[in-house]
Amino acid sequence: MLDLFGEVPVTTQDVDAWVLSVAGIEPGTPRAEYYAQAWRVVDKIKRAKLAGTFDAIVEGAAQPSGGWWSRFSWTRQTQVVKERRPAS
Repeated sequence: MLDLFGEVPVTTQDVDAWVLSVAGIEPGTPRAEYYAQAWRVVDKIKRAKLAGTFDAIVEGAAQPSGGWWSRFSWTRQTQVVKERRPAS
């Protein structure tokens, strides 16, 4: 997994996949660039590749889930259903 110079190779596609799957931030935005620098994403990717966990971490990037609002909509739907049930 090391390149010719003894380093773990990290591509921009690796960083984009990490930022999208871990932080849920669209790659190519200023926010993604800030996140990658502030949270030292390249170092985390190198450690994950050496540990063999990189693919498992970023596999969610290929299958995007709903946005942040999807969590709240499900909570609201279950709350409404509970309110409509007759008391027994």
